[in-house]
Amino acid sequence: MEAFRDALPGAASGDNARSTLATLLYEIAEHSIIGLPTSRTRWDAGHPPLPEQLRIPTTAPAKTSAPRQHASWRPELSWAYDAQLTASQTEDLLACNRWFRDTNNLPARRGPVPLRERSYEIFRSEKRLDTLITGALFAPGRLTLEQLATYREPPPLAHRRLGDGDTLLVVENSDTYATLRNLLEPAPGRIGYIAFGSGRAFEASVENITELPDIHRIVYYGDLDAEGIAIPARASINGARHGLPPIEPATALYRLLLAHEPTAGDTIANERATSLTAWLPEELRQAAHALLTKGERLAQEATNRNELRVEPDWRW
Repeated sequence: MEAFRDALPGAASGDNARSTLATLLYEIAEHSIIGLPTSRTRWDAGHPPLPEQLRIPTTAPAKTSAPRQHASWRPELSWAYDAQLTASQTEDLLACNRWFRDTNNLPARRGPVPLRERSYEIFRSEKRLDTLITGALFAPGRLTLEQLATYREPPPLAHRRLGDGDTLLVVENSDTYATLRNLLEPAPGRIGYIAFGSGRAFEASVENITELPDIHRIVYYGDLDAEGIAIPARASINGARHGLPPIEPATALYRLLLAHEPTAGDTIANERATSLTAWLPEELRQAAHALLTKGERLAQEATNRNELRVEPDWRW
């Protein structure tokens, strides 16, 4: 908790601090940076539970190769002379080295551009930097996005204005977005805007909500599976960094969804399911928890247009 407060003081001091920390820990664990306990006795009794200890995995050192002896690293890459690098990392650094060399004293070439544009310029691959920025080459004291004069541009958030309400409804998938947009247009109630989340893209595109005027509440409707619940939780953390209110579940829509027959999904461990379902309202947590731990899921498309047209209780 002390490290959490040091890293994200705003998120660590809010009402949802515990859920935020749990979400972040699972996100780090999914990238194999830490290991979480597998025994229930090593989790506390809070809601959601938090691990009493973490494990930092030890891995065999990667096969390395020294940088090419004839390489003359630019000042920005002087650390490479002493670094243990794989052959692939050396090739990537050489591409960056050429870019630093070719753009030296050319301010126009060093003007900031979005990440994928810079990635294509350096590597002739628009997605290469997406992979590299989470790896060893961007560890502290090494490469930075600022050095490469680039930045991560959040993806656009497709949205439609429906009325004068103060609430934004975000929908994970495109067909359900179209259904809810059409059904809400005649009488949107509190919904001022409806947006298409586009799955995990919403975790980054949430920043664009700051451009929508008079939005004081954000509600989300997505699939009831591990990823579908994690998306709004992670997006809420990013949104808080930009001054946005916490993202709330569209409770009435989830209630309707849970009335449907589930299909097969991934089986989620009890602690992980408890952490995920903490984002949902208390009245739905038990049912959602059982769904996840039994290896089942519910796609939001189960609440189709015909059902929503005659069911009034989901409207705001």
